[in-house]
Amino acid sequence: MLRKLFFSFSQDIEKVMADKLTQVLKATKVEVIDTSGGCGSMYRLEIESPEFQGKSKVKQHQMVVDALKAELAGAHGYSIKTNIPK
Repeated sequence: MLRKLFFSFSQDIEKVMADKLTQVLKATKVEVIDTSGGCGSMYRLEIESPEFQGKSKVKQHQMVVDALKAELAGAHGYSIKTNIPK
């Protein structure tokens, strides 16, 4: 039961993060993957957004972290991959 509850929470927070990135960064592609096995402590984020155009990778990653400040507060770690649409 507890594992099922964690899994449900993980899926919910992944959707919340994906929706927020889509809205805030006008992302054209978003992948939010819980890499912690379902407990929500580690994430892999892949975002493609025209908002990244002309910005360094560091600035792009800062934009992602700023957009998800509340959602990432409880995470132990995350990896971010950003791209500009072709």
